[in-house]
Amino acid sequence: MGSMQINHYPAIIVGCGPCGLTTAINIAKAGIKTLILERWETVDKSPRAAAYQPCAQAELLETGTLDDVRAHSVINDVITFWSGGKRVAYVEKREGGKIFPAAINCPQPKLAEILLEHLMSKYEAEVRFSQRVIGVEQEGDLVRVTAEDPKTGEVSVYTADWVVGADGAGSAVRKLSGIEFEGFSWPKEDFVATNLRGYPFYEEGFTAANLVLHPEHWAVVTILDKTGLWRCAFGVRTGLTNEDIRKEVNEHYKHIFPNWEKHGACYELVELNKYKPHQRCASTFRKGKVFLAGDAAHSNNPVGGLGLTTGLLDAGPLGRGLAAVISGKAPESIMDKWAEARREKWLTYTNAFSIENKRVIQQGGYQKSSDDPLGVWEMDEVAKEHKMEHWIEEARKVTRDADEAMYKAMEDPAAQLASRMKQWDITIDPLWMAEYEDPELVKLRMSLRPAGYQVPLEA
Repeated sequence: MGSMQINHYPAIIVGCGPCGLTTAINIAKAGIKTLILERWETVDKSPRAAAYQPCAQAELLETGTLDDVRAHSVINDVITFWSGGKRVAYVEKREGGKIFPAAINCPQPKLAEILLEHLMSKYEAEVRFSQRVIGVEQEGDLVRVTAEDPKTGEVSVYTADWVVGADGAGSAVRKLSGIEFEGFSWPKEDFVATNLRGYPFYEEGFTAANLVLHPEHWAVVTILDKTGLWRCAFGVRTGLTNEDIRKEVNEHYKHIFPNWEKHGACYELVELNKYKPHQRCASTFRKGKVFLAGDAAHSNNPVGGLGLTTGLLDAGPLGRGLAAVISGKAPESIMDKWAEARREKWLTYTNAFSIENKRVIQQGGYQKSSDDPLGVWEMDEVAKEHKMEHWIEEARKVTRDADEAMYKAMEDPAAQLASRMKQWDITIDPLWMAEYEDPELVKLRMSLRPAGYQVPLEA
């Protein structure tokens, strides 16, 4: 074991992904020295989130990074539903506003790079890579964080007034703080994210975002950037390695890609990564001087793109709130308000919405057992063991006719607008700490909501 160093910071964020970086920028903007600890040697480059709805763009705007993110993004303004090779529904995701006319797509690694560049070039901040957190201890008014370099074994000890765990679903901060991760992981399937180039999706009628509906061969297909990189995400049986999946990827693609017989050889597989889908939430987002944000606080299946969106909606106000507390402008008690509000938003909105998105794309609940070979939506002992009964029961209440009626209803412009408005309900009340902020900033934040949007009464 190497030498030990001890350093103090007002705020330490564990995790150099978009949620950790967004939190750090909003703290550092207030002139507060901030440290990020990241276990890997660089920003995570694996295929992950890609789509950012207007509510998430509003948070990027407040960090000052939105223009740069847009410069590396493509517009995601139409999502198309496909079944049996035919378009069965579409949703135009345009709010009509000048600031956020539609969703945008940008690969998560690129978003993280942009945020990191802003943090390091504009503010007093440090990022230390190869720092695997192995200890989190609260000692009076301080938090002691112990980290180890995985390669050299060198141990560093840091102290902070506040610590934020933004280190993913396997969060070391959450585990070391003794916070439960309640809920379940989908036991019978894994998800795969693949990035590819060369396939003529637009030529074959696909739009910026696409949901391919099928009990087994479902998929999310979306354009990622201006270079022609696309994402295709789909499900596989558990127990496969990434190499196993690479060997059988064409067996999945041929059911998903339009006109496969003609274009099957017209693609380059750039990246592939498997991951476990969850529906889990931390029992608390705050324990003393420690906070959780993003996947460290909650993790849901990614169908519908609500994972990182919800994380950014945690991180923006968390950073602003902590900055106000550290600067002496606001009482510590406001952070309880943040923690309770963000947890409630995930429990009452993101979780159920993401499960319903998954059910829709997998046509769960009404298909024959033979159409669902993995038994994802079966009410069996595995489902009961994982405490999934409620969600399976809800799925079984839906009929194919009801889904088809829903697809038709989606094409009504009024229904589309109502759906887009509802996505803003996942945000924290924009007035939650208004008494401690510049009134002009609060006014700007309110103006970012679309015309006609009303803050929910329960906010």
